[in-house]
Amino acid sequence: MNTPAQDVALHVLCEQLQKIHQQAEIAGLFIGDRELLDCTHCGLQEDVLIDGRLVTHQADAADATDSGLRFAVADDGNFVCPQCGAVIAGDFFA
Repeated sequence: MNTPAQDVALHVLCEQLQKIHQQAEIAGLFIGDRELLDCTHCGLQEDVLIDGRLVTHQADAADATDSGLRFAVADDGNFVCPQCGAVIAGDFFA
């Protein structure tokens, strides 16, 4: 059983982790909490560079230059393709 001090320490650690998570997302890093997205309608797909940055490019592109487009999170937890507007199911890891 946890003591009140342990509960407080755990709560503080969770808050710090949440802040780090938000900072990583703001910096454009992929935090691995979901599958990478791939739009079957237009071929835009996400990829992660070796330094952790999330990028998008056409699946059939000879080079994977970042398009600068980002899938948007919809209110229902799905994603919207920034190129064609298709709705893509968000597969988050539990």
